[in-house]
Amino acid sequence: MRIGYRTPGLRELDFGGKLELARELELTAIEVHLREFDHESPEQVRALADEMGVTITAVSGGMDLCVPANFDEALRTAEENLELCNRLGVDVLFTRSMWPEPGVPQADTWAHLIPAMRQITMMAADAGVRLGVETDHGCFIDTLERTERLMDAVDHDNLYYNYDPTNFYLGGSDPLEVLERHHQCIVNGHIKDGVYQRNRREETVIGEGEVPYREIFARLDQLGLDIAMNIEHCSTAECVASGARFVHGVLDDLGIARSIREC
Repeated sequence: MRIGYRTPGLRELDFGGKLELARELELTAIEVHLREFDHESPEQVRALADEMGVTITAVSGGMDLCVPANFDEALRTAEENLELCNRLGVDVLFTRSMWPEPGVPQADTWAHLIPAMRQITMMAADAGVRLGVETDHGCFIDTLERTERLMDAVDHDNLYYNYDPTNFYLGGSDPLEVLERHHQCIVNGHIKDGVYQRNRREETVIGEGEVPYREIFARLDQLGLDIAMNIEHCSTAECVASGARFVHGVLDDLGIARSIREC
């Protein structure tokens, strides 16, 4: 299990700065986005990451798979993402389902989403890349139940879970249950926090919410999952640093050695 962070939010830093931040915070992984590469080549970033001892573990996709009119664009984005994965030497790409247009019945959305996800999954398989679907409380696929329905319907061994405990929690699903039922199909993960209350269901600062990270990290360690858990939704270096301090503190308290976090 590696601990890292998602780099797209840090717009004030180039990749050299993003990688240096990871090294300073004892984070050994980063997760990137296609649109970050407007000015820097993937090969240069990969070489610099190798030099700094930071592994690029995943590419985030952002492909709209719920709206039929957007599918050609989604296919083009998938091709660009898969090319980026290959240039970076990364074998994990993930995407959310996004959301259908207003007024579209659920049945129609399922009828488009399932073959769309299957086609992207097969494209990724042909490119040697594992595709993860991220359950997101703001998207059509927003609970464990709906994710399982999608996985069963697509029925392809190259479709995996992108594990975001907070998204599952805010969607009303138990993130620990997700681990127990599907740990063998998880290829990447996210770290943020949130609360689920009567008048407040939202994300919070990492460490100030209700997501049971102590239990989650303990179980991840017991399972020995070879994945990266990446701090996300940070637009400043201090936000990343705060998240890193929280995570390292939890892992230190659990007695999970720093060396294990680099495996």
